[in-house]
Amino acid sequence: MLAAACASNPTATSVDFGSGVRFVPVVADSLDNVGLGSSLALTAEGLPYVTYFGFPAVVKEGEIPIPRPIGSPFLPGVLLSSVDANGVWTHGAIEQAKPKADLPQGITVPFGPVTTDNLQLTADDSNGTAIALGSDGTVYAAWTMRDGVYYGTTKADGTSTVQQVFNYGTAVSLAGPISAPGIALDAGGNPWVAFSVLGSGGLEAHAATLNGSKWTDQVVATSGPCGGCPEPGPTGIAVLRGKPVVVFGDGAKDAVEMASLQGSKWIVSDVESNAQGLGLSVASTGNTAYASYYTGHGAVHLAVLDGQTPVKPIAKALNPSPTKTGNSASRTAVAAGADGTIYVAWDDETKGLQFVSGTDTFTPVELGSTASGGLHPALAASDSGVYLSWYDSVNQNLMVGVQGDLQNILVANPPPSIVPSFGASSSASCGQDKKVLLNISATGTSFDTTCLVGPASKGFTINFDNKATGIQHNIDVFDKQGGTSLESTQVATGPAQQTLAVQSLDAGSYYFQCDVHPTLMFGTLAVVKGAS
Repeated sequence: MLAAACASNPTATSVDFGSGVRFVPVVADSLDNVGLGSSLALTAEGLPYVTYFGFPAVVKEGEIPIPRPIGSPFLPGVLLSSVDANGVWTHGAIEQAKPKADLPQGITVPFGPVTTDNLQLTADDSNGTAIALGSDGTVYAAWTMRDGVYYGTTKADGTSTVQQVFNYGTAVSLAGPISAPGIALDAGGNPWVAFSVLGSGGLEAHAATLNGSKWTDQVVATSGPCGGCPEPGPTGIAVLRGKPVVVFGDGAKDAVEMASLQGSKWIVSDVESNAQGLGLSVASTGNTAYASYYTGHGAVHLAVLDGQTPVKPIAKALNPSPTKTGNSASRTAVAAGADGTIYVAWDDETKGLQFVSGTDTFTPVELGSTASGGLHPALAASDSGVYLSWYDSVNQNLMVGVQGDLQNILVANPPPSIVPSFGASSSASCGQDKKVLLNISATGTSFDTTCLVGPASKGFTINFDNKATGIQHNIDVFDKQGGTSLESTQVATGPAQQTLAVQSLDAGSYYFQCDVHPTLMFGTLAVVKGAS
């Protein structure tokens, strides 16, 4: 039976994750296949904006597609999410596909995305996003698609614009020849986009900047043909002392190189020889920039881009598979705090997502089971903590975690919207048969029932089985929707089984929800006199 419910969503709920310096992950977006190619940037207040790709989930025969809330972006798309100081996530897009049934009237999608007919964007032919934030709140983003590199801007409550920065001249069905891009802003707030292109003549590293309304693309470095070399890894860019610096891996030379703009010329120098620079990431703080990468020789390294500091070995790591390209390729991520602490993350094909911090020596940060299938890490740091985003390849979700001194973090899902509910029972009929129903389970981001039934005037126990591997859930009983919490379990990462003892309640209708996914997971608790 299909039941549609129209109601206001629960407000953000305070979930006590404990206190002290620790890592707390949350599911930032879970509808369809979302989170590939993510990139992070923080506001002046230390709040994250995340760009990433979203694709329709593959629905098996006989399955019902997960409903998307009204006001959610249409897929495929280049998605953008942010979280406010109350922990409420806003899910929107910079560019989205035009739906076959045309755009619904009167419905807006956050960040005012450009809507494109037949948007040619798939998980196989795209290759990463990059994000930078302007001092005025403008979001600058870049991403690679099948035919080139694209750039978009938007603001909260604003309207997006999209331009093509580089045209490859043809469309590829499998990403790889065009690297994932990097983006940075110069002192005047002007964007620079860096990327590499591998052709029959060898590798070209590019830097493009916006002059007025048009892009000027420069080839800043070249390398000769290389038979058997891997496809180019991500290309990074930073602005140091007012000048752009492009960092890239050169497979033909087996070196990580950087090209610096000096006057009107680009000067190329080695960052590290005997290193391929796969999965490269670049970050800067002040006038210091850092690059992390796989060497291709069994390690992850960190380079300080000052021409003086020795390269730091971070960890031994399996070499990325040469057959995996684009969004399938392994990535590293780097960020640095104002206190000098450096953070590095990478995906390990056997161990899952890895995360370390330090200065001269590096200590692992415990991520928990949520990161076991993690890919595509991205990092950003502020005075209050460091944010890590990644793609949960098992559940196809965007994950975001924060490492810092945390207390009573607020977590919530998108702004209020109308969400169709595919429950076993509607709230009107819940409990009418007076049969006790106190067993409930979670898979993905949904409960298996929207109706629980308990006896009136005596205590009872709810049995909660979180079957969602790597996803955090709990169950919280309220006196009414948006009201006062009566009893709740702790937030726990699945698989986990919990019991919730509920005090004696008067007969009536109560409300329950998952505090981590309050707009997706909720229902009615009917307390019925004579229920058995």
